[in-house]
Amino acid sequence: MLISSLRKKLNNISISRKLYFTIGIITFLVMVELCTLWFSITTLSAVRSYVGGEGLWSKAQKDAILNLREYGYTYDEKKYQAFNEFLKVPFGDKMARIEMAEPNPDLEVVRNGFLQGRNHPDDIDNMIGLTKRFSKVYYLNKAFVAWQKAEPVLDELLGIGHQLHTLINAPTQDRVKISFLLGEIERLNTQLTVLEDDFSYTLGEGARWLEGVVLRLVLALSITIGTTSIVIAISINRSIKKGLDVIVKGAELVKKGQMETRVKVFANDEIGRVATAFNEMTDTLKHNVAETKLTEAKLVTERERAESSEKAKNIFLVNMSHEIRTPMNGIQGFANYIKDSLTDKEHLVAIEMIIKSADHLMRILNDILDFSGLKNGEVDFMKQPIKVRDIIKDACLYVESNAKLKKIELTYSITERVPKVFIGDSIRLSQIFVNLVSNAIKFTEKGEVVISADTIEENKDVVVIEFRIKDTGIGIPPEKQQKIFELFEQAANGTSRKFGGVGLGLSMVKRLVELQNGKIFLESTPGTGSEFYFRMPFVKLNDAEIGEENIAIHSTAEESGKGIKVLIVEDNPINQLLVIKVLQKRGYETVISQNGRIAIEKYKDEDFDIILMDLQMPEMDGYEAAKYIRRMSVDKADIPIVAMTAHTIHGELEKCLAIGMNDYISKPFKPEDLNAKIQSLVKKKRSGNETENYAEGIPKSTV
Repeated sequence: MLISSLRKKLNNISISRKLYFTIGIITFLVMVELCTLWFSITTLSAVRSYVGGEGLWSKAQKDAILNLREYGYTYDEKKYQAFNEFLKVPFGDKMARIEMAEPNPDLEVVRNGFLQGRNHPDDIDNMIGLTKRFSKVYYLNKAFVAWQKAEPVLDELLGIGHQLHTLINAPTQDRVKISFLLGEIERLNTQLTVLEDDFSYTLGEGARWLEGVVLRLVLALSITIGTTSIVIAISINRSIKKGLDVIVKGAELVKKGQMETRVKVFANDEIGRVATAFNEMTDTLKHNVAETKLTEAKLVTERERAESSEKAKNIFLVNMSHEIRTPMNGIQGFANYIKDSLTDKEHLVAIEMIIKSADHLMRILNDILDFSGLKNGEVDFMKQPIKVRDIIKDACLYVESNAKLKKIELTYSITERVPKVFIGDSIRLSQIFVNLVSNAIKFTEKGEVVISADTIEENKDVVVIEFRIKDTGIGIPPEKQQKIFELFEQAANGTSRKFGGVGLGLSMVKRLVELQNGKIFLESTPGTGSEFYFRMPFVKLNDAEIGEENIAIHSTAEESGKGIKVLIVEDNPINQLLVIKVLQKRGYETVISQNGRIAIEKYKDEDFDIILMDLQMPEMDGYEAAKYIRRMSVDKADIPIVAMTAHTIHGELEKCLAIGMNDYISKPFKPEDLNAKIQSLVKKKRSGNETENYAEGIPKSTV
């Protein structure tokens, strides 16, 4: 009857009170467990501190013996001082141990002793507490005994040190006694090593003992908490089991990903409210999961978009370059063609302005493309014979009108040590010069701009040339001299408004120089002027090669094309007409094909001396046509092929050479450059020599 009555009263208690009671009991037990854990962790931390202190103690006495031994051999007073300094560590620990052995120890003395022993200040209180609580425990007591045994040995070592110091500083040194004392040091070192091992081993035993005690305590408390929870849960199970079972089952289904799961609500009591809250939570969770998946999908899309944006930008720039270069080829080509036939001075000035404006537009276009490629180092560098005098002269001619307009004297000098011809990239070197000289003219109001070139290093294969561009302009403050080489940086905020520009040129110059194994420098004084100078390595040519290249440079550009039959493969009518006009003016016989397929059919029926091949054409492009031609019979397959395209994408030259083309010329082209390439390739073909190219890399040199 009594049990039945208690059970009835228990069932009549609200579920919330039952849960409060359960939570209270469990909370109390958890607090007990946490306190036990805190006590255990503190104790283990103190053991760790003792282990660390033992390490410091052992190291200090070893260092003391080492310095005393070295003092006995070297008589270096610093070693003796170090010996005394290291002994402060074990003697500090000794002071702490002795004080702790007192019935009422002075804790301040103990702390000072442990501090002298180089123990961490945060560990000292734990070490004191461990000693108070467990000093009588077998393992710790055994460790303290081993510690105590080592102290007389250290006292003896200190005495030997004093004796050795007295003997060494005596007027007459007794080497026999010194040797004896050194032997005693070795003996004491052996004794201390044994005691250290005993101390360390015993501390390890103590640590393992404490670990076992802690584990047993934690396990006992955990079992107690678990058992109590089970008993209480069983006592209230009948009143809440039905509703909880439904909620648990629903939670399991949600856990498996079935977000449409909803539990049945049996009543409006606490369990019923929990079930209702569970259903609402499931609705929210389902919504959150859907939003999370949507967000993840968006993130994936954004990442893919970000990854493809750079590629899309580069493709856009390349395509825009191609579309701009194609009409620019016609503008520049026909402008140059008309210029040769004009005699009226006014008309000549006008056509020269058109040509110069077109050149300026092409430089802007090249800068935009280079800005994209330079960031990733994706720049092709041509390796061909160049004359530095022509590069500098062309740069001066480009800015000559601006210099004259501002009445600035523009001069250049090249020392005799600079080779007349060497291997490099004339286009990139010219780009560097034009940017630096244009900047010098732009920021100079009066005075002069001086360009110089000199050889600063040379060996059998490579020559390092230093180029300097000095002006008498506004100068650059010291704090801005490094930042101006960064993108979109200028010397002052108002510079772009007064002088123009967006701060792109110098960053491109620096990147171009560094990609060719060079380095650029700046010296500047505000109000006085600036001097930019850069050093770059170039491949040398031997005397025979220089002679051949000089002949080629001076002769091929203006040679007649009579007797040379050229197959022009080009789909653009304007470019077709331009190439025909340029070549026929020099006496070439020309035949036009609108695409690669038509070109192959014509080449099967006729013989040609050279093929000028556009790359992008309908039906069959230049790549496929070149591959097809190289697979034809021997007498047809070895014809020289020059790629002639407005494409400037990275690796285009290498791609053309890889499929069997002999050379590459970009649009817009200079008539003399096209003529020189045709003459060179046809001559080598007729003489039986293979076409050479200078696609090898320039060896690196210390700059």
